[in-house]
Amino acid sequence: MAPSRTSALSVAAFVGSSPQLRGGPAVARGVGTDYLLRNGPKDADPPAVDTSKAAGATVDIEFKKRPFGIARYVPGVGGKGAVVRDVTQKTRYLGDPQGQAFVAGVQPDWVLKSVNGQDVSGMDFFVIMQMLDDEVMDPVAAMSLNLKASGVKTDLRNDGAERTQGEKFAITSDLDKVAVVDMPAKLVYQQM
Repeated sequence: MAPSRTSALSVAAFVGSSPQLRGGPAVARGVGTDYLLRNGPKDADPPAVDTSKAAGATVDIEFKKRPFGIARYVPGVGGKGAVVRDVTQKTRYLGDPQGQAFVAGVQPDWVLKSVNGQDVSGMDFFVIMQMLDDEVMDPVAAMSLNLKASGVKTDLRNDGAERTQGEKFAITSDLDKVAVVDMPAKLVYQQM
């Protein structure tokens, strides 16, 4: 079955397409190759679903801290909504935040319906991901951010001075304006 033009555009915009496909000069999120390999669309993923049409039972879950234990979400049809694709299938110790979703019984293919009472089923996928702020970084990315936060110069100009943020990145994102939900967060999932 051939992918629809809408889903092809959504996937293309997700993996880093031209500004024309994204609908303008703003970039949804500057992600790297490692992130896409871990969390991006996979060939084996089933076709995108219309998250607004989920009609199964709902499950209310309160996450106390990040990360929740949802290893990967995927966008619904047209890049709207979020569908659970992978759940961390274990808890390492009592109170392990990465085991919260597993302990609560979250399953793949459940649709995220609301976050703290706000309906997100028709929202842009990247806005939802920014709200949740639930990415578990790989050790290399975490080390890079820790070095930067501790004052280690990581990108020097020819004269030895550190580049300013504006010199490094000419692209801005509207996602920077999205508020991240406070913990604890109440999420409602719905079965398809």
